[in-house]
Amino acid sequence: MVKSLEVDDSVILSLRGFVASHENLKLLKADRVVYRSSNPKKPYIAVIAGGGSGHEPLHAGFVGENLLTAAVAGDVFASPSTKQILNAIKLANKDKNCKGVLLVIKNYTGDVLHFGLASERARSLGINCKTVVIGEDVSVNSKFVGRRALAGTALAHKIISAFAATQGEKYDVEDAAAVGEIVNKNMITIGAALDHCKVPGRKFESSLKENQMELGLGIHNEPGVETLEPIPSVKDLIEKKMLARLFKEEGNDKSFVDISPKDEVLLLVNNLGGLSNFAISSIVYTTLELLKKKYDVKPKIVLAGTYVTAFNSPGFSLTLLNLSNCNKSLKKEYGIDSVSDLLTLETDAPGWSSSFRIFKNVSEYEDILYSEKDDDLKGIETDDIAKLDKVGKIDYKQFSKVLTSACESLKKAEPHITHLDSQVGDGDCGYTLVNGCDAILKNLPDWESEKLSFSEVLHKLSEVIEDSMGGTQGGLYSIFISGCLAGVLENAKGSSNQPLNSELLAASLNHGLDILFKYTKARAGDSTMIDSLEPFVRTFNETKGDFSKAYKAAEDGMNVTSKSKAKFGRASYVGDSSESVADPGSVGIVEFLKGASKYI
Repeated sequence: MVKSLEVDDSVILSLRGFVASHENLKLLKADRVVYRSSNPKKPYIAVIAGGGSGHEPLHAGFVGENLLTAAVAGDVFASPSTKQILNAIKLANKDKNCKGVLLVIKNYTGDVLHFGLASERARSLGINCKTVVIGEDVSVNSKFVGRRALAGTALAHKIISAFAATQGEKYDVEDAAAVGEIVNKNMITIGAALDHCKVPGRKFESSLKENQMELGLGIHNEPGVETLEPIPSVKDLIEKKMLARLFKEEGNDKSFVDISPKDEVLLLVNNLGGLSNFAISSIVYTTLELLKKKYDVKPKIVLAGTYVTAFNSPGFSLTLLNLSNCNKSLKKEYGIDSVSDLLTLETDAPGWSSSFRIFKNVSEYEDILYSEKDDDLKGIETDDIAKLDKVGKIDYKQFSKVLTSACESLKKAEPHITHLDSQVGDGDCGYTLVNGCDAILKNLPDWESEKLSFSEVLHKLSEVIEDSMGGTQGGLYSIFISGCLAGVLENAKGSSNQPLNSELLAASLNHGLDILFKYTKARAGDSTMIDSLEPFVRTFNETKGDFSKAYKAAEDGMNVTSKSKAKFGRASYVGDSSESVADPGSVGIVEFLKGASKYI
């Protein structure tokens, strides 16, 4: 038996193989960005998307002429880092015909966080960059985080990108974003699957019994909105559960998209990865038959195939787009007669229409498969540490003991954290935290040998966390650390020789938390990692560096998370079941602090 590929390795190998087999694509290897080999010779708006890997052909499969300019790949089911996204933006902005960059974001916490931060940073560099968020899942709708993005994302990519390519001379980035909002406002999706998917390098886990299936299963292995037992027939599943929710006959949501017999409609039947083409074709016919028979709806446009997957998930999703509403808005605002004009615009993107690659010579082959050289990044500055003020001298003997002990403590707790996350999330919290710890331990000797100041260490640490962790946790920690860096520089008061002490550390942590709170609405009491982080930081600052009291406050905050319902993150989708489980991220912080306490 062939050993399963490790998750991190499989992402870059998959991207290399994908680019190697398609003539129109190139790859920034270090940042895992797939981009077009060539761009329009007239003014256009660049469209960039991305997110966690495991949903192929989303996102790289939709890079091509009249579709995405570039796609940024994160780890499996985890958002790419801000640095990756920002480099993709910089690359797109290099083209003289590019008028600006639109980021199309799937509505998941990590994606919104990282792409939003990248957009903010891009604008601070003078780049015309905007965002639009897609979320159309009718099975869940958290008042805090909204709807999840599913297969409708592929439609949004095509329609927005076609507008950006053909209307770039006439309109700007804000207009492309507005087109995305029009599409999202008129689109609904629901999925169903017989089981969860198998993630490479991880043990397969499923709570479903042999005679059960999930309605509304998320594309990251999140639980569905309803477990169906026994498994219904395909006809009953589509008619009584899926269409019933799309047409607001079942479920709590009565306020999304209205579709009537007079409306022109698009139907997309999407394979979540584990069904045969034979089965998908049957589902298309059954759905069309039920739409006509029960709702007198006859879709004008029908798409079927594999657009957005969850690895080998044995399921499918149905997406309906109200074309009449879209056409009316597009005609009024932009003079575009029909969505179909944008959907049918020719593209060479592999995920939308098939293509293949023939190598011209050996050197081209070797460059794609083996070379680590990225000529297209020449002139793009990615490391600003040389410009950073050196603040806070470090006693590296003590510093190394504290960080090493903290990381080892957290790594030891990984099985417990993973177990907790498998109950309220997608099971990757423990792995993600270990990745961060391993990266810190790997870089710690270099920081010591270079005799970096505390400000320089924070700068490096923020980058290391982004690169190694990914996902929501990586983004939150990276923003927090960046905020701490700003706090160090602000509180140093121009003194580059100031040693690192408890007062400076407390002030920097407090400033970091204030910055973090600009990018997340989560607060202590919402059953997230903030339940431990906020009381620790605030107590440490208020007591002018009393670690023991701050640690106790963090521990108390963690204990509260097992008694309250999660309001943010993927745990917020599982309902009341999150009330009896301690938040994995909060547990991780306490375990890290526990290790640190041995040498403080």
